Amino acid sequence: MPRIDPRRHEADHRDDAVERFGADGLPRRDPHKEKNQRLRRELRTHSAIRIGQNARRPAAAQRIVLADDVSWIIVVSLSEEPWPDAERELLGAAHTVADEIGGGVVLVRVGFLDPATDLGQIGADRTVLLPLMTDPNALAAHVAAVIERFKACHVFFGEGGADADVARRTAILLGERPATSLHLLSSERATFQEAGGRTEVSRPLPKVATLASGRFDAYESGIAREGRRIEIELNAPAPGVRDLGVVITSQADAPLNEARFIVSAGDGVTDWEAFRGVTEALGGTIAGSRQVVDAGHLPRHRQVGASGTLVEARCYLAFGISGAPQHLQGVQRCRHVIAVNTDLHAAMVKRADLAIIADAQQVMPALTRLAGGHVDA
Repeated sequence: MPRIDPRRHEADHRDDAVERFGADGLPRRDPHKEKNQRLRRELRTHSAIRIGQNARRPAAAQRIVLADDVSWIIVVSLSEEPWPDAERELLGAAHTVADEIGGGVVLVRVGFLDPATDLGQIGADRTVLLPLMTDPNALAAHVAAVIERFKACHVFFGEGGADADVARRTAILLGERPATSLHLLSSERATFQEAGGRTEVSRPLPKVATLASGRFDAYESGIAREGRRIEIELNAPAPGVRDLGVVITSQADAPLNEARFIVSAGDGVTDWEAFRGVTEALGGTIAGSRQVVDAGHLPRHRQVGASGTLVEARCYLAFGISGAPQHLQGVQRCRHVIAVNTDLHAAMVKRADLAIIADAQQVMPALTRLAGGHVDA
């Protein structure tokens, strides 16, 4: 057993006594200990009050409420399920655009819906219920009426089944050309695939579009939207879309922002018959510079450039275009540029991937012959 040093033991007790008691013999206060005890008492008291208040008066759930005069994006859902995944994806994509323009989202649902269903939870600022109907033309007419009621900027459908069919019929009634199977979008651009998914195409976001499934995230903000239900008086629809058969069109007149191969003319073109001949023989779309349009050789919607159309063709064939900065801006997103010009130092020649230094009037009929087209002697 270790021996105890009585003197050291007595000194230890003396030090403890000094710490616990003051010179006057009264117990010393520990302010830190008292503060911690007070904080613990207050915390227990406030927690009890807060829990009791919540139990008596539940806090109202927060919601995002928008005014009626904002810009609206409409989502149309023909699903019979309450909250299908495709509908949630459409609402998420719509909010991507609506948030950029400071707008809201209207959900248009077709068929019966339980009145207790809270569509604000999945992202609807407004909801419109349309009666179930089997006639797609009548349904498209009703959707068009809702679009007019809200002055909607864009309308999104799912790509598949009846949704896609109604989307195309609605676009026809509105006089719009829809974009289909979008897999990327913003308030300005829409990206989709064509030719069996082998080619990616980007164009300005149109008024009517169908969205590919599984490409967009559902609306998840943690705060529900208002989901207010709007009643709209619907009139009997006018006669719907009629099939007029196949209409033969020319690629030469295709919209410039959708053309894949563009044949463009500048001041260096004087033989307009040869220009149209080579464009037809090559299967291209007609375009021109501002000087050509101002001179009246081509209509204004055929102008390429900063003050015309910004094109994204796979190939841009320029005859007799010197290459003003505004025109070069219009073709900067083209994949390949071919320039035909007599000036070796022209800006368009410097921009081109391939240049032919020759007179356009000689090159155009030669290309027409090589393409198998007819050239007048």
